[in-house]
Amino acid sequence: MSTEDLVVVFLPGTHLSPASFAEVPVPSRHEAVSVAWMEQERPCTLAAAARSAVNAAGQARCVLVGHSTGAAIAATAAFAFPQQVRGLVLLDSGPDMRGHSSIDSMLTELEDPVPDEVLLRHARRNVPDGSPQEWLDRMVEYARRVGGAPAAEVLTDQAATDLRDHGTLPDLPVEVFHGGLDPKRSPDDAAAWRDVFPRAHVVVDQSVGHTPQLEAPTAVGAALQRLLQRLSA
Repeated sequence: MSTEDLVVVFLPGTHLSPASFAEVPVPSRHEAVSVAWMEQERPCTLAAAARSAVNAAGQARCVLVGHSTGAAIAATAAFAFPQQVRGLVLLDSGPDMRGHSSIDSMLTELEDPVPDEVLLRHARRNVPDGSPQEWLDRMVEYARRVGGAPAAEVLTDQAATDLRDHGTLPDLPVEVFHGGLDPKRSPDDAAAWRDVFPRAHVVVDQSVGHTPQLEAPTAVGAALQRLLQRLSA
């Protein structure tokens, strides 16, 4: 198939700004948009955010690049809008949240107004020690602006969801890129995407943590390029 008209839609994780994808390279022939899904839908659910994702592409076919909760949104959109979503890149997530190391504590701390010290603690779990302070500052600023309620809503929905209950999409091309240093989600979570997308190609990078689009944007761009090549084969 021709991929010339595909729109690349970026979906950040919970409390991460769409600008977190700013350094990910996208082939110049493709339009790219980043979706502020936490700001667009209330209640903030996977299904509502999935609708925002495909709406961002207008009437065009799209590939979705989702990080963490954004990956669960991307997968939800693939089932809900199969004619429009032609492929996925899934970063540091999994089809359910049973293996997520911090979900229970996060949900108990997200009552507004969320103290900055809590937002900073959550932000620090997204990136390795020694990461630029600017990354943390941006995460806290965005989380403070969005508030705790949308995060609590979407995480509660995600925690109650197992995307394997949707069945499988055996023909959908999917690239999974996962940080081997991720303290939240394990490589087993990444591999479990094959239960939903049998054609998923899984790469685990042992030098990367939970937020590859910040830590290794070129590697995320390479995963996107692999997906586009698969679509054009």
